[in-house]
Amino acid sequence: MQTTKLLLACALAVMAMPASAAMNAGTGDEAESAAPAIPAPPAGMGQVVFYRSSRMGMLISCRVHENGAVVNRLPPGKYFVHQTTPGAHEFAVRSESTDTLRIEVEEGETQFVRCAIGMGIGVGRPNLSPQSLEDFQRRGSGLELMPAYVADGE
Repeated sequence: MQTTKLLLACALAVMAMPASAAMNAGTGDEAESAAPAIPAPPAGMGQVVFYRSSRMGMLISCRVHENGAVVNRLPPGKYFVHQTTPGAHEFAVRSESTDTLRIEVEEGETQFVRCAIGMGIGVGRPNLSPQSLEDFQRRGSGLELMPAYVADGE
């Protein structure tokens, strides 16, 4: 019972953080509140921008996989750009359950995918959903670029 109360208190505190950040939004420089600019992909390639703007599930990282290999991890407040060949691609994230997203990447195209954490039984469940440039621009203020993934013996 004590553990449940502690988890609930932590969840409420985390949910309150974005509200306090929003109250201070008018005090900063306008350039700081804009979403990051995403350059076009290299010739012959397409790209997928993965981002996670919500602070929900702060202790859970959306680790994005393709064909069983980790593409990158995605903690709250981060984004990364995955440059890839044109064609069908299937990305997955998992914790208690696995969520997959299949997208068709075209040459010269930039697609956007948001990772969100939903409620699970024991731990949050990551979810990938295709989004628009407008959603990225609306939710992307303050996102920081995630460095390239380097396997650490997993």
